[in-house]
Amino acid sequence: MYMQKKVSLVLLTIVLVACGSEQSTTEVQLESDDPITVQDEITTTSTSITSTTTTTIYVCAEENNLNIDFDNLKNVQNFLNRYGYNAGEEDGYLGAKTISAIKDFQTYAGLNPDGDVGPVTKRAMNNWTGCEEKATPYVKDDKEETQNTSSDSSTTTSSTTTTTTTTTLPPSEVSTNFEASYGYTPSVSLTTNQIASVFKGVEDSTSICGVPYINNLDSESINLYQNGKLQYSAIQNAIYTESTSTAEIVNVTSSSFSINVIGNGDLKFKFYFIKPFESNLVELTPSSISTSPGLTTAIFDKTNLDQGYWFFSFAENSSGQIVKSAGLREILISEDIVQTQNSDNEIDTIFFLKNKQNISKGLNINDSNDINIIYTTKNIYDSRSNTTNEISGGTNVITLANENQAIIGEVLHIGRELMLVTGKDGSNFTVERGYLGTQNQSHSVGSIVRAIDNPSKQSVKSSFAYVVIRSESGIKYQVALGRELSTNILSTSKCPNGLYSFEEITIFSWRPQGSSVGYSSTKLDRNNPIFDKQFLINNSYNYSPPTLLSTSTNGDFINEGPKNTNVSTGEKVTFNFSGLTPGTSTPKFVEIKFKMNPYGSSDKLSKTRSIFFDITDNFVFEIDINQITSSSTISSNTWESGYKYTLDSFIVYDEASKTIFRSNQEVTYDYTSDKSTHDAYYLDQFIFNIP
Repeated sequence: MYMQKKVSLVLLTIVLVACGSEQSTTEVQLESDDPITVQDEITTTSTSITSTTTTTIYVCAEENNLNIDFDNLKNVQNFLNRYGYNAGEEDGYLGAKTISAIKDFQTYAGLNPDGDVGPVTKRAMNNWTGCEEKATPYVKDDKEETQNTSSDSSTTTSSTTTTTTTTTLPPSEVSTNFEASYGYTPSVSLTTNQIASVFKGVEDSTSICGVPYINNLDSESINLYQNGKLQYSAIQNAIYTESTSTAEIVNVTSSSFSINVIGNGDLKFKFYFIKPFESNLVELTPSSISTSPGLTTAIFDKTNLDQGYWFFSFAENSSGQIVKSAGLREILISEDIVQTQNSDNEIDTIFFLKNKQNISKGLNINDSNDINIIYTTKNIYDSRSNTTNEISGGTNVITLANENQAIIGEVLHIGRELMLVTGKDGSNFTVERGYLGTQNQSHSVGSIVRAIDNPSKQSVKSSFAYVVIRSESGIKYQVALGRELSTNILSTSKCPNGLYSFEEITIFSWRPQGSSVGYSSTKLDRNNPIFDKQFLINNSYNYSPPTLLSTSTNGDFINEGPKNTNVSTGEKVTFNFSGLTPGTSTPKFVEIKFKMNPYGSSDKLSKTRSIFFDITDNFVFEIDINQITSSSTISSNTWESGYKYTLDSFIVYDEASKTIFRSNQEVTYDYTSDKSTHDAYYLDQFIFNIP
């Protein structure tokens, strides 16, 4: 498969044959498939012949690939073909032949042969000279293997079955299966195709202050909306890891396609895709699933799926591991369709309105239930000539420079107003003023005119965005926005008093065909005029966080927990945090985090574990030890043996922020850098052991 580029140096070999008075000269050339870096000299002698020969010397000519853009799939295909990996036609399409060539290169280079040109593979290609020897095979490290192993055969990706089972599922696009209401949900990054765990906390999509922007998350995890808007089919207590199993699309027909998950025979798998012209992950439910030892085959019906190029992202089976797609991952539904776009897109305009009026700087928007946010990106526009006539706010017929300035169905952007063109007569255009709830304004001569040719789903460039707003006290919220030119209607409920401003907006462009990722762009408030949006709320409440007391008024300890207690299967571990006093915002859920230290003769490594609970009336939380396993686990009622579980922190999430009460008496707040202390000094004495 691999083809090294070499330069052959052929040395003339002279053979002198001594036989009487005759002399002859002969050229000898020895070829070899392997490069030889030193010269071999062979000398033979007899009474009549003296012969000296030299073999051909191969010198590898190194090539420079440092400046090649391997984000361009055509460049990847050209690279692979140059070095002997058959990627087929260099057409920029990620077909089966290209994926196979990528995997062959990755195997030779000692990389994970997943068929994905990610950051590591791109770096290897840029540094490739063509003179490399074959690397040792790719092997996951011990830490990775440890994280990917569990003895619970019903929930891990290393389990097998001994019979073949086929299950027919009801036709449904989305299914849900919650273990908990809050925690981490599985995902793969829309922009890097790397494993991602998304924290699902408080969410109210109707309020501008409905999704707290949570800080201090576990490493390798991100907050809600930072990877698009997810469906929650599985929620667990810890971040997800990558499985050693593989999954790819197989057996594509005109009416169906199949996915094989190799390495696990399990009926529990859920399958996630990126829809055409979108940047959100959705779950597709197979019409049937069959299993056999080490193999799961899911069959999907193409009927009623949106037209375009679907991308298979990953599968997961509630084990805490994600099976990333490999091999063939993209599939076309219906007839071929153009699904390409540029990667240099960024935010252009944010329309922020109340009652169809632009919200001026510092406007009071108390008790408002009709806040509108609309946005556009730069690549959606086509510039037209500036206005040649004044446009009053009361007319629906406007005059532009000439009859070529717009066509029916286009959207015009003039000043801070959008207009939908509904008719034309020469240079006079009939328009719907204040389109999408924007403000109907007057526009002077010389105003800039830009047109949006087609506001359809296929034509808009960003299919999802989120904005971060921040109060002067430091509380942050995320606001989910749909595709550009969509109207997002929000209220100010749940917002604490304060002066708020827009701090950040991130857009997600839809995934183009032939790519495993979409494009994303973030714009921060750095005196940028698009962020000149502030609003005031002063009739709600002033936020104050919860507190934790250690004793009652008569001096009794009011927080209770296990005191170095050994527990077995079937028992409960109870924590009573009666010392918790809510602040001004309603608590929604809590997280109890433990330090895990080896217990007794256990030689295991120290680590941490969390478990999430919905709020109870009396702040009493019970852990059911229904199953004990000898290896790592993420299930709320399955716990690992060989550890001493010591309370590390008690974390309260309310509708505005979160507060961390640590066992060392330190209190950390999410909305401010200030820290405090609590007086429940005995929290580190809450310990239970699982021998």
